[in-house]
Amino acid sequence: MFEQMVKEAYEEVEVYRNKLNGRKLEWKNFDKDFSELPLLEKNDILGHEGDMIPPRYIMDFYNEELLDTHTSGSTGKCLEVYWRAEDAKKSMYPLWFYRRKYYGIEPWDKKCQFYTVGQNENEDEDGKRYVRNGLDFSKANLTEERLVDIYKEMCSYEPAWLLLQPCIAELLCQVKEMHHLPKIETLCYIEMTGEMLHKNLRNRIKECFEVPIANQYGMNEMNSIAYECPNGNLHCMEQNVYVEILDKNGRRRQDGIDGEIYATTKNNKVMPLIRYRTGDRGKLLPNTCTCGMKGKILELHEGRENDWIQMKNGERRTAYIFVRVIEIVNEITDNAIKQYQILQKEYDQFEVKLVCRNWNEEMKQLFVRLLQEEIPYAQVEFQREDNLFPEGTGKRRFFRNLIK
Repeated sequence: MFEQMVKEAYEEVEVYRNKLNGRKLEWKNFDKDFSELPLLEKNDILGHEGDMIPPRYIMDFYNEELLDTHTSGSTGKCLEVYWRAEDAKKSMYPLWFYRRKYYGIEPWDKKCQFYTVGQNENEDEDGKRYVRNGLDFSKANLTEERLVDIYKEMCSYEPAWLLLQPCIAELLCQVKEMHHLPKIETLCYIEMTGEMLHKNLRNRIKECFEVPIANQYGMNEMNSIAYECPNGNLHCMEQNVYVEILDKNGRRRQDGIDGEIYATTKNNKVMPLIRYRTGDRGKLLPNTCTCGMKGKILELHEGRENDWIQMKNGERRTAYIFVRVIEIVNEITDNAIKQYQILQKEYDQFEVKLVCRNWNEEMKQLFVRLLQEEIPYAQVEFQREDNLFPEGTGKRRFFRNLIK
């Protein structure tokens, strides 16, 4: 099925046909031919995601029968992602299998997590929403007082597990320790995702919450890429993705050698991302683990990691305040902002670099108003860019604190 999906994508999808520049693929040796296929960047499809959809699914697209999700924008680029519902579910089966096998977590278990979208019809005035088997909290206005309230609500809700980014988990640890808050008695597992999880922070979270922690590496474009077993190894989810480590010239690295991580979906037929750059770095290792997972071991070296907003009173605020602002602006303006980066120059001064269309004074005022709901005296300088290039890590941080 994987081989067939790749071949059909290169026959039918406009983006891939254009990348071949008229060259015809003969597919004499699939693995060799696959390793010579062009690489795909988010910029290649940003703003014209519909060109990635094969003809057979175009009517589903126009009839709005596809799932329409989007990347979180934590890399500074907001990409629309389309799925068939059955393919999206299939992509999650391996992850749920191992959640159950190793940590006893079922799809119907109660969960708490945080989200960035500020405008949601299910969100109450306190910035939370009840979803199926879950209580979600907005990342907006994560003050010390609100974090204490959130932690107490978690205790009352009695979740079996938490799905968190490391920066959010760190904040919860801080308020639990500072305010001597009780243990969440029903909690039996925490899953980390979205950012690099460093050893010291991991140990602190485990000590604070007294439950097992697993790291899950993925992206909204494909869902889970690798998952951590109880032995501490991050295994590739080979039923869902095909992972490659490439050098700067696009050549495959041998196992054990560091390079850029590229992934190919095995389940998203509507938007078949092939040899897609994740922006992270790492290396593949042979699977010598005794846990029972079959996928190769992925060792991450550099991943999604961002600074904190530094307040004048010494408080630190999560930079995901800006992700929320961008998402609200994009909801109102039909995704006008395609890429962004925010630089904190002084405590109340921010430079916002944007790659966008139809940017006007009304949109500027909306951005500033939304930001000042979180940082009342924030001053914003906007700068239009043609393109924002990645940093040396291969991935550009969406927020940088320049006053630390």
